[in-house]
Amino acid sequence: MAQSPRPWTCYEDLQDFVNSLKATGDLIEIHESADPRFEIGACLKTMGEKNGPAALFRHIVGFPGKKIVGNVMGHRRRLAKAFGVPEDGLVDHYLQRKRDRIPSIEVKEAPIKQVTLRGDDANLLRILPALIHHEKDASPYLTCAVTFARDCETGRQSMGMHRIQIQSHQQMGICLETPPLARFLQKAWERSRPLEAAVVIGPDPLVLVASVTWCPEGEDKIEIAGGLRGKPVEMVQCESVDLRVPAHAQYVIEGRIHPQEVAPEGIFGDSSGIYVEAQSPIIRVTSVSHRKEPIYQALQTWSREDDALFDLCFGSDLLEEMRRPFPFVRDLYLIPGTVCGHVIISVAPCSKPMLRNAMVAALIRNPFVKIATFVDNDIDIRNQSEVAWAVTTRFQADRDLVIVPGIQGTDIDPSASTEGATCKMALDATYMREQKRRFEKIDVPAESQKRVAEILKKVLPRS
Repeated sequence: MAQSPRPWTCYEDLQDFVNSLKATGDLIEIHESADPRFEIGACLKTMGEKNGPAALFRHIVGFPGKKIVGNVMGHRRRLAKAFGVPEDGLVDHYLQRKRDRIPSIEVKEAPIKQVTLRGDDANLLRILPALIHHEKDASPYLTCAVTFARDCETGRQSMGMHRIQIQSHQQMGICLETPPLARFLQKAWERSRPLEAAVVIGPDPLVLVASVTWCPEGEDKIEIAGGLRGKPVEMVQCESVDLRVPAHAQYVIEGRIHPQEVAPEGIFGDSSGIYVEAQSPIIRVTSVSHRKEPIYQALQTWSREDDALFDLCFGSDLLEEMRRPFPFVRDLYLIPGTVCGHVIISVAPCSKPMLRNAMVAALIRNPFVKIATFVDNDIDIRNQSEVAWAVTTRFQADRDLVIVPGIQGTDIDPSASTEGATCKMALDATYMREQKRRFEKIDVPAESQKRVAEILKKVLPRS
């Protein structure tokens, strides 16, 4: 698709975005010594819960001279900033731009190749200030890394965000359970070939967003990143594997996943909020490259940053999918902390049978969704108090509850059966139009609300 004019800001790299956040007061610098074992992760989780800014840690215990940034995408305002749009236009811009495909371009020199280490020098335990996130975690994990691999059938490469355990100085375990990389691994192993992999830390913000965006098999997500950015992503050839990675990222770890080579992975506190263990493929590291002064990007699992990315990428896709057959669907919000398990959906007036169809559809179209609550469009779906009020005053369980037992859920739900079967439910917390006066929500005039918002914006701290 031809490149269209780009009227928005496009950040070249993580440093550029971090500097912009700092300039607008949405990043704090922490000069106290902070330990990557538990302390930094706990700090990021707390800041996310308080809707706080991003944080740049300048003194890392055990890693002199290294820097860590986190909570970068922990609020919709920062996601909107990465897109260069107002917060209320984020979803529409995301859905519009992800339809574009702008191919990447290759460059010969790149910041990510300023330092290249091989052999014993490529020691992950010395190079990366990776976090140990939770009390029972077995070792450091990469939770904000983008892995690149190539389809051995088509020759096309793509990317995805997968959890990665640092198991030793040159060995990592990677959880490859989702496409497209899971399929790439299967194809390579069926042919008794190793899968080459390149693990990138700290790409520009919209490459990171594209890495968790769903796309049809056979497409390269880096082209989606180009569409989100409005211009091509510059890519550079790796040192020891036949892959290309974003030239302006911070670190790249190269290696190979040899056929049928797996090892125990975990215990690890996952995005689902529980500890997990698995048998996972092993990446044997062949080289590490990074900038001269790289920033390590961290993401605390089961945090508001997890939630913000889920809500934008998975939530927006589900919203678009629901709107096609049900045009009365107005907005959608994934409840934080539920890993897409509880969704609030705002609807315009419609017939009760059509609403019932939409309730069932929300449960069966996405395996992650376990609870769907439907509310009228006078309810702020991102305000938990208003949603709870709607359920309390507009919902009757014997009349408005839909239960669908024994359908496919996800393997991250510990209460599901061994085959993944789960019971789902949808709540109709809307009122009958002919009874509007009985159910009307109290409020103040819109003009007064606007005036008060302007006053408070000047005196209240940003949240």
